[in-house]
Amino acid sequence: MKKFFPIYDIKAIDRRTTELQGIEYIQLIDRAARALCDWVTDHYTRRKVVVLAGPGNNGADGISLAILLREREWLVDLHTYTGYKGRRGENNEACLRLLSETDIEYDENDPTPPLAPGCLVVDALFGTGLKQALEGVAAQVAQYVNKSNCEVLSIDIPSGIGNEDDYLQTADRQIIRAAHTVTFQFPKMAFFLPELHAYIGRWHVLDIHLAPQAIDEAPTFMFYSDNAEAAALIRPRDRFAHKGVMGHALIFAGSEGMSGAAILASKAALRSGCGLVTTATAQASYLPLQTAVPEAMTIVAHSDRKDIIVWDDRMDLPKVSAVAVGPGLGRDPYARELLRSILKTYGGRAPIVIDADGLFALRNLLDEGLELPPAVVLTPHPGELDHLTEPHTLTVERVDAACLLAIRHHITVVLKGAFSMTALPDGRRVFNTTGNSGMATAGSGDSLTGIIVGLLAQGYNTEKATLLGVALHAAAGDCAAAELSEEAMTAADIVSHIPAAYKALKTKN
Repeated sequence: MKKFFPIYDIKAIDRRTTELQGIEYIQLIDRAARALCDWVTDHYTRRKVVVLAGPGNNGADGISLAILLREREWLVDLHTYTGYKGRRGENNEACLRLLSETDIEYDENDPTPPLAPGCLVVDALFGTGLKQALEGVAAQVAQYVNKSNCEVLSIDIPSGIGNEDDYLQTADRQIIRAAHTVTFQFPKMAFFLPELHAYIGRWHVLDIHLAPQAIDEAPTFMFYSDNAEAAALIRPRDRFAHKGVMGHALIFAGSEGMSGAAILASKAALRSGCGLVTTATAQASYLPLQTAVPEAMTIVAHSDRKDIIVWDDRMDLPKVSAVAVGPGLGRDPYARELLRSILKTYGGRAPIVIDADGLFALRNLLDEGLELPPAVVLTPHPGELDHLTEPHTLTVERVDAACLLAIRHHITVVLKGAFSMTALPDGRRVFNTTGNSGMATAGSGDSLTGIIVGLLAQGYNTEKATLLGVALHAAAGDCAAAELSEEAMTAADIVSHIPAAYKALKTKN
């Protein structure tokens, strides 16, 4: 896991870096500008660049970038803005003085700077230090830029979003819409929120060599993970392993009309690498499951109900390593009693993953005062989380709710989405940065449940199984999209690309 931080902590890390490295802040600005200049020249063909530089350090980054691009013989127009207070910061003034050594001319406070077709607009108006909505000339510039057909690159964060205190206050604001946002050393919390994606576009993190000691010293509860982080979690397999030592996953899934969920979860568990899978399912799902997943064993309850799973004492298996419940379970009242029996039987004996319809049954049990056993993993999508907790309108609220749920019940919660977030019992939140929109398809969550329970069955602890499971699921989605396109993917494609995902992750280690 890699750390990232609230804005005010990043400022402290910057200051600590200058102390440890014996440099001035202006040298950090130069580092950032040089890294950004390299990124621009690597990602764009030579073209005119129009830099919009505000009065603070974000503007200083923009001015420095303009100077460096001009040194590389790019055409650069620079427009500067003095902001609400009508004055510039010390670092900003220092960067402006360097312009005397170049042929770059600049103007001030133009609300409609000339934008030639095909130019690249660099938004360096206001960064994370902004504490209010854009007003006056700044608001006019944002509106003007957004109406142009020019591609926009924002430095650090699109102007108008500001810091964490303002993430909930974007309605009716003027905010620059960027195609790309390039930030330094750490992503920002805003990057993980779908409500802000239309402004941020694709985001990129550049290393500016902040002091490792300063980063290590700074506490945080915010982390993110990529394929390299996930690859380090994969355990080597014993050359003499056999199915009896590779774990036994028991999955409660499927009901009449929802056999597919049981099939996807069972296949995913097997593809994750566990030795044995037994699927307890409804009689109505028995034949489809046996036909589609011949490697899985099955249990069907002795019951008059053929359409759902009803608890049967034969489902109390002596050597189960991990349990999953929920995919395609249905919302019959019997589901609640099934979950109660599973928690009573396996709680404390084996880790338990609860997903989909199992989460709806869980809400009823929690309302009755049920205490969850240790080693439970919940995998809700936003609607399921709202049902478990309370209705929310914004992702940042759901992130907080998932973390509170994890802390309160000492469990692990995966809030599924474009950047699935794993909330750990100690308060840490880990965002996964891989995956794609093709995974927004029916059954995708069932495959994730299967992967996580399969990893748990192999002996991964709940934290590592969940983090690796989320990453492996996303990597399988990326492999599927590369072959099939995001538009044409199905959940079965995610499952069938788990082998390719393992291979892709292992190349990162």
